[in-house]
Amino acid sequence: MKSCYLLRIVILLFFGLLSSINFAQQILELDKRVLIKTSPMALLEPETIIIQGGIEYFLSPKFSIQTELGVNAGLFGIPSGRGKNEQFSMWRTKNELKFYSKKNYWGVELFFVSKDFIRTDDYYVTNSNKIWYDRAHIDFQIFGTGLKFGRQEFVSENISLDSYLGIGIRSRYRLVNALDISPNQVRDELNENFLTADRYRFNRWDNIPHLTLGIKVGILPQKR
Repeated sequence: MKSCYLLRIVILLFFGLLSSINFAQQILELDKRVLIKTSPMALLEPETIIIQGGIEYFLSPKFSIQTELGVNAGLFGIPSGRGKNEQFSMWRTKNELKFYSKKNYWGVELFFVSKDFIRTDDYYVTNSNKIWYDRAHIDFQIFGTGLKFGRQEFVSENISLDSYLGIGIRSRYRLVNALDISPNQVRDELNENFLTADRYRFNRWDNIPHLTLGIKVGILPQKR
């Protein structure tokens, strides 16, 4: 997983450098136009590969609306789990209103994530009791919102790079249903971190800060 995050950082730095050295003179100035957006970073998600894309419609040169949908292969019955997660299906949607000043923009984003999967050989806590299981079904949902600051510029006649940084909050709900209770209920604590395990070990809502950093690629169907 560490190598996955490192690869994401390297790709972000590469695209950021590419967008700044050759095409600084490019300005969007799009009006009543559509950009087809793709998210290459979604392919590097730590839990599963996500195929994500959408459109950005420019209401004027200063305002646009962007909507995206991401899915993984598990929605179509294709094995896509990793580690303790099996039969992993996931989809998410993001919607954003952007306010442009030349190539820079501020954005207000709303997003939703839904995960459904089988988790093996783990535990969850309910009523202060730790219950170990061999298999459990987990339904996990995220509702979130945030503010983003980004920069979008053309690197060719019809290809743009959209780099951004955002901060916000996400509310998470999970429901753990143990399918096979483990006969061994006395074990040592598992050596796993919060990102991979703890969020799936209790039944309730919680709220956490949200930080996002990424790159999107835009395709203009027709020349400007």
